[in-house]
Amino acid sequence: MTSEVITIFEADGDEGGSVAAALLQEGIFKVRAAVRDLTGEPAHQLQSAGAQTVLVSASDISSLDAALKGSHRCFVVTSTNFSNQDPLQEEEIKLGYRISELCKTHKLKQVLFLGGYHIHRRYGLPARHMDAKACINDYMNEIGLPKTEIILPFYFENLLTAFKPTPVMHELYNIAIPMGETAMDGISVRQLGPIVASMLRNSQQWIGKSCFLSADRLSIEDYAAVLTKQLHPMKFKDARISGNSFVETYKRPGAQDLGNMFEFWRKGGQKTNIAMTQQLYPGVHNFSQWVSMNKQLIQRALQS
Repeated sequence: MTSEVITIFEADGDEGGSVAAALLQEGIFKVRAAVRDLTGEPAHQLQSAGAQTVLVSASDISSLDAALKGSHRCFVVTSTNFSNQDPLQEEEIKLGYRISELCKTHKLKQVLFLGGYHIHRRYGLPARHMDAKACINDYMNEIGLPKTEIILPFYFENLLTAFKPTPVMHELYNIAIPMGETAMDGISVRQLGPIVASMLRNSQQWIGKSCFLSADRLSIEDYAAVLTKQLHPMKFKDARISGNSFVETYKRPGAQDLGNMFEFWRKGGQKTNIAMTQQLYPGVHNFSQWVSMNKQLIQRALQS
């Protein structure tokens, strides 16, 4: 193990948790897991695996400072509160700015940031979860952080939750993602960790780069075909839903933001690099491999 400390924000979330788990498994760096709840099961698991856990709050700058003091590198992810009607997501942007300034103050050697696209600026389509992260990335550039930006596509795991196929009739399910005939990039969020670990091990190669990751690129019809093949006798099909219909029928906060994200992707906004992703982590799984390894998990999600 090196003496370098890596601070991982939202280590009790999907992205941060994936990164923390990968670094703890490798055992090369000391992991400082910045969590939102020290009493939760994710925090306990991180502690048991050897991480130093610290409690952070977006509204408490001293907790952010303590998370970064003495750290050498960090992984930064910020979350969007879709229930907050603020069109600019100022809370998320302010948090990103605070973390950026503290990284500068503590002279971190590398900042890995989970960024996003300027969708509103480019197309006039507000997608707050993307736009806020793009603004934070701009600020990191302005103040000269030694940064690696990471752009992720659709998570395969979203098909277990927010984009779970819906039953049409017995053993037949619709996938209601408004991509039309355009192929959609995807990746398992659980495999973000090994990719970030590679970027940390070879930091000089990745500082100053924007990395657009993807493990697969399929049309929604092709995603459905993979699920049908792997989960027989269940059958899946593309619902062929329009962007407007998606926004009207999506039952969670953020429908317009997500609808605009899919429209941005349809317009050619996905500039991912599967070959680079495989270079960073040769073991990355395509969608068919992910389904094969998670059949029971998918079946349980569909039955819940």
